[in-house]
Amino acid sequence: MKKWMVFVSLFLALGAQAQFDEPGEKVNIGIGLGVDYGGLGGRVTFLPKKNFGLLAGLGYNFAGAGFNAGGVFRIAPDRRVVPCLYAMYGYNAVLRITGAMDVKKIYYGPSAGFGLEIKSKRNKGVHTNIELLLPARPAAFQTDINQYRSMGVVISDPLPVSISIGYHIGL
Repeated sequence: MKKWMVFVSLFLALGAQAQFDEPGEKVNIGIGLGVDYGGLGGRVTFLPKKNFGLLAGLGYNFAGAGFNAGGVFRIAPDRRVVPCLYAMYGYNAVLRITGAMDVKKIYYGPSAGFGLEIKSKRNKGVHTNIELLLPARPAAFQTDINQYRSMGVVISDPLPVSISIGYHIGL
């Protein structure tokens, strides 16, 4: 947990050093698939500074409602392809078992990652986000997987990373 606190502190320090925003897009909304969209859902990003934004997502993750909130540091915001760093807290794992048992559990924790914001050539204010996120899943997630496996439930190992993709429109 100390590693995550150090990461979040460094991330916030980067945001504090970000350049002030010029007139233009301050908010964008998007629909997508991934933890920052709450599963399958939407995300709002507020850009108080040119390089730094705050995000919140809400959606359905096949076990219930999922949410995430955090920040994005945009490394080169004036380019067409913008590299971004993400840090957020919210849902980052789901355990869903159907059949003889009906189990739906949502797990929460921090996630961080890297992504690209790819701006449209034709439509100003429109972009696609593609991200690779590293979730810090809680210990209870693995404990529950092990418990259900001991009961004979076949559960595949979760991927160590999460992929996210979304379509955004600036307001």
